[in-house]
Amino acid sequence: MLVGLVPGAITATVFAIGAVVLVANLGPWSGSLAGALVSSDGWLADAVQVVAALAMLGAAALIGVYTFTAVTLIIGQPFFERLSREVDVRGGFDGADPVEGAWRSLMRGLGEAARIALLTIPLALGLFLIGLIPVVGGVVAFCLGAGFGGWFLALELTAYPLARRGVVPLRGRRAVLAAHRPRVVGFGAACFLLFLVPLGAVAFMPAAVAGATHLVATLGPDRELTEPPRRARPPSEH
Repeated sequence: MLVGLVPGAITATVFAIGAVVLVANLGPWSGSLAGALVSSDGWLADAVQVVAALAMLGAAALIGVYTFTAVTLIIGQPFFERLSREVDVRGGFDGADPVEGAWRSLMRGLGEAARIALLTIPLALGLFLIGLIPVVGGVVAFCLGAGFGGWFLALELTAYPLARRGVVPLRGRRAVLAAHRPRVVGFGAACFLLFLVPLGAVAFMPAAVAGATHLVATLGPDRELTEPPRRARPPSEH
């Protein structure tokens, strides 16, 4: 668990620069947006600026938490694979690691992380617009962000234990987890909220990997955790 803190600390150092840039420019950016939405100065303009700043923070949190997790898992792949394997062995499951070269595994991981990251960008934009709704927008956007962000986190965190059960590609992971969506989203949302705590993503990352492994082990018998076969196409009619 202690060794698993190292990759998160490395990633946190890089992401801290982005956080500083965001916080330093949050006032001017939100002020410009408020000026575009409200023509007059006064309390209304100030209120719109506060709402815009909170919406920016919410959208940045969704993208930041996911990308932090993806990058940390890639950097610390040997550490987290070992940690996940130990949890499985202690639970009585000793599945074999997938036969895949290190370079191929890295490229696949980067590609899958990029695909999910591209999904978080329009979602973050949608949450940003929802956050601009007076009174209820911020709460609704935060709840939706935790739910969707939790799903994306679960897709990443369960990659190692599912791979040892024969489910390697992202499409297969998504199909397996979708059958248990409430539990998976609940687990992922809890991780999402913990990762929002300052330095929480660094401190809780090893526990999140261990928890994801335990989650996969409790989803059902190992024989059921296989990628569902594709539906056969009906024969064409002549």
